[in-house]
Amino acid sequence: MLRESARTLFERAGGSGRSRKLRDSGGGWDADMIHELAEAGVFGVTVPEENGGLGMGLAAGGVIAEEVGRVIAPEPVVVTVGLSLGLLRRLCPDHAKLEQLVGGETVLAVAWQERGPNGGPAEASCRYADGKLTGGKAWVVGASGAQGFLVVAQGDAGPVLVLAQAGADGLSVEARRQADGSAMGELSFSGTPAERLASGDTVQDALADAVSDTTALAAAELVGLSARAFEITLEYIKTREQFDKPIGSFQVIQHRAVDLNVMCEVAQSGVREALGLMDGEADPKVRARLASRAKARAVTAAKKITRDAIQLHGAVGYTDEFDIGLYLNRALVLSAWLGDDAYHRRLWFMAREAEGAA
Repeated sequence: MLRESARTLFERAGGSGRSRKLRDSGGGWDADMIHELAEAGVFGVTVPEENGGLGMGLAAGGVIAEEVGRVIAPEPVVVTVGLSLGLLRRLCPDHAKLEQLVGGETVLAVAWQERGPNGGPAEASCRYADGKLTGGKAWVVGASGAQGFLVVAQGDAGPVLVLAQAGADGLSVEARRQADGSAMGELSFSGTPAERLASGDTVQDALADAVSDTTALAAAELVGLSARAFEITLEYIKTREQFDKPIGSFQVIQHRAVDLNVMCEVAQSGVREALGLMDGEADPKVRARLASRAKARAVTAAKKITRDAIQLHGAVGYTDEFDIGLYLNRALVLSAWLGDDAYHRRLWFMAREAEGAA
């Protein structure tokens, strides 16, 4: 029921064609669509009922993410459900911004990475003192259209989570376009006023858990993207003719299609299993390992399926008029975000080795 409702909502809004239209108009997303998604309960799917959400869990969030991937929707669904709401529901569930996010009244981008070794929060040089931020953040998804920023910074007594409003004094945002037409933001703070939301080790713990959630949801989005890319390709090889026959009638093409279908199904099964296991798992290390397993499988499948899809389309696959190119470009961006397959395989093996040594 949840899947059908989400699919109907996205298809009614214009499907994958909406992604091209918004890209050609300068990027960003449709504010009206944000409100529609909120009314359908999309943003509250993982938020507990006592905090105004649906309390359906991460696996349900994965269902939504798959449907986002199928239509390569430009709205920041995964980053809002996984990161923005993931941080707020863990650290300050009573804050007004949580209710506003669930209701689609605002969009908050999370600024937690910096340029440097690993780009992680442990190396944060962005400082928060006397109610003001100084420094910078990189790779902020959804920065261009956000009404505010949840910033992980270094305070006098350790890490802090603060809220900076878009357009605040001393804040500059530089958008960097990605292969799919979306943008990541480079933020610079110079005495920017910000509200402290939480501080201490709980910030790091909540961030790590939220990143694990988001990584797994990104894997689900890739699975949905891969499934739709395969469907588009299957439809095409049934109609494209060579030697007066559909190319899909040739055995070598059929074998490739079967291989891609198997890869897609295996990735889908693995990601859904990981999301289900994460729902019932409290140990953050185990949850991180499950998220890495999901992302590694999803990235490997998405890269193979979308690249082969381009080849099976022939020359037209390289043109912008055909949707399959949009899926390849989105797969490139989403595969790299939060770590590619090689990165997550390495994390998974390191975690298993550490577990065995213990």
